[in-house]
Amino acid sequence: MKSIKFLLFLLGCAMVVLPLSAEERRERKGAHISFERNECDFGVISRKGEDKSCVFRFVNDGTEPLVVLSATTSCSCLKAEFSRKPIGVGESGEIRLLLESKKVDKGLFHRVVQIRSTSTSGTEILTIKGISKD
Repeated sequence: MKSIKFLLFLLGCAMVVLPLSAEERRERKGAHISFERNECDFGVISRKGEDKSCVFRFVNDGTEPLVVLSATTSCSCLKAEFSRKPIGVGESGEIRLLLESKKVDKGLFHRVVQIRSTSTSGTEILTIKGISKD
């Protein structure tokens, strides 16, 4: 019985995550941000090495211009760079995250950035992770 409930739960989650068809996108009103990926794995980095950066590309697949309003990082070791100019319908943009490796604690790390925009989807979360060594 537990496995059936679990399978039904997974099926429900999959239905929410499935991408919208072209027809459903046309019916949606407003701006919509769609990232190519939402996670970046730096692997093993040196705390004495260079800073690391990762670019998250996105497209506005909505019906109105999109504006990225803010990017809130989970620590002072992470900086976000993005344009505040409107992204037209069908146009793309990017958010660059810069990790200051000397500020990262030794060991596994997992940092998030909360992206606020005029997208109808609400807040998006971008993630970086890796292992920091001396």
